[in-house]
Amino acid sequence: MMKKWLASLGFGSAKVDTRLEDRPFFPGEQVKGEIVIRGGDADQQIEDIYLELIAEYLKDGKNVRHICAKYYIARKILISPHEEKTLPLSIKLPMELPMSTGRFPIYLRTGLDIKMALDPQDQDRIDVIPKPLVQKILKDIEDAGFVLYSIVNRYVSGRQPYPFVQVFEFRPTGRYHGVLDQLHVFFDYTEEEMAVHFEIYRSGDIISYSFCWKHQKPSETLRINDQPCQGDPLLKIQELLHRKNG
Repeated sequence: MMKKWLASLGFGSAKVDTRLEDRPFFPGEQVKGEIVIRGGDADQQIEDIYLELIAEYLKDGKNVRHICAKYYIARKILISPHEEKTLPLSIKLPMELPMSTGRFPIYLRTGLDIKMALDPQDQDRIDVIPKPLVQKILKDIEDAGFVLYSIVNRYVSGRQPYPFVQVFEFRPTGRYHGVLDQLHVFFDYTEEEMAVHFEIYRSGDIISYSFCWKHQKPSETLRINDQPCQGDPLLKIQELLHRKNG
């Protein structure tokens, strides 16, 4: 009885350790690994084993956590004293997930839901990198004479599916130096379509451009500033980046 009471307070309770593949992941990719549960000093009934995918964003000058997805791995498991159980896991990351950075990490938090007890938890950072198409556009921007100096997850009220947008902030060099002040770029990437948004800062003004297209038929579905436009989206973006008048 004493051991069960102590376990309910977290002393001698079950422990959880999540082990993931040690590699970078793209949004929309499967993450595989295993969850190891080690029993404590008393029998414990685990109601649910779950994972929370968490990202951070900036709001009012402070980092705020947001649960981007929650995955239920197993439920109704009895763990005996000092018993070890290993459960395989395979989850799919959301396509809309931003890349992880040092300032704005992404991690998986594993939890055990145990009634009348403190829930044991484990937390693991994961390395999320942009999709190849996003990487290609970012490289085109740098090749056009811009230097990436900051990536910020900024709070945006009412935005879906997450309450923030990941902004890539560039400074102009070369022929754009002294002509433009800054260039901000952000992406909307879903299962069906892609959108790239440009905010050009010049002499106190902001000039905005948006490019949106379907993955299946990019040239036929391209819209620039919500207006239909035939052509290769990447070529149209390069035309914007290489305009002589900036």
